[in-house]
Amino acid sequence: MTALRNPLKSNLAEGRLQVGLWCSLGSAVVTEVLAGAGYDWLLVDGEHSPNDLLSIIDQHRAASAYETEVVVRMRSHDPDAVKQFMDSGIRSFLFPFVQTAEQAQALVRATRYPPHGIRGYSVSQRANRYGRVKGYHPLAHEECFVAVQIESGTAAQAAADIAAIEGVDAVFIGPSDLSADLGALGNPHDDGVQKTIRSVLELGRDGRTVTGVLAPLEEDARRYIDWGARFVAVGSDLGLLTRHGDALAARFRALDIARPASV
Repeated sequence: MTALRNPLKSNLAEGRLQVGLWCSLGSAVVTEVLAGAGYDWLLVDGEHSPNDLLSIIDQHRAASAYETEVVVRMRSHDPDAVKQFMDSGIRSFLFPFVQTAEQAQALVRATRYPPHGIRGYSVSQRANRYGRVKGYHPLAHEECFVAVQIESGTAAQAAADIAAIEGVDAVFIGPSDLSADLGALGNPHDDGVQKTIRSVLELGRDGRTVTGVLAPLEEDARRYIDWGARFVAVGSDLGLLTRHGDALAARFRALDIARPASV
């Protein structure tokens, strides 16, 4: 199992800051480029982006030449989908909209073989290098990383109980959905939303709980880290492309050099 060690899981367990980036474009080339940038982890979004199992496998394969860990955000809590993704080699997950400790426990069970869970048994798949990794099945859960998203006021109130479930490796704030649920749609900087975010992130100060957040603005990311976050996404492929693409175009449009008059 040494070759399959999950550095994201072990580094977070040791209290180390792990900085990541969101991948939303569905491109293995883009994900491969970003995997070489030095992020600790890349989130491949299967919920709000045009990704499916095959495109995610391609991105996972493209990133595998680098040390960055690929985390997949699932589109649902479907245990059959979890099984298929795990058999395909995905071992790190972010599950959306987890409201209760019971839901979190069910998701953990979906990532474990019996007797600890309900994951179906397949002798040979990409996850165990097509049968070449001996002893994979009884130890697979040790390298599986499960993070759950806190995206509502109800979930924020239950965050400590959710984080306490054995097998939940991190609780992760989704600021956009949280702000919508708290009546501040599109405004995660609302005072009430920020207070709720802080209440969850500060759970990480106990030395046992790992908290995380998506923070595309650098000042937000630094503040959230100060509040206790250790599992932090600091941008996205889409954001990098639009922001820098727009800025480059604007700089050259600003020159506004008139063409010479024709003679």
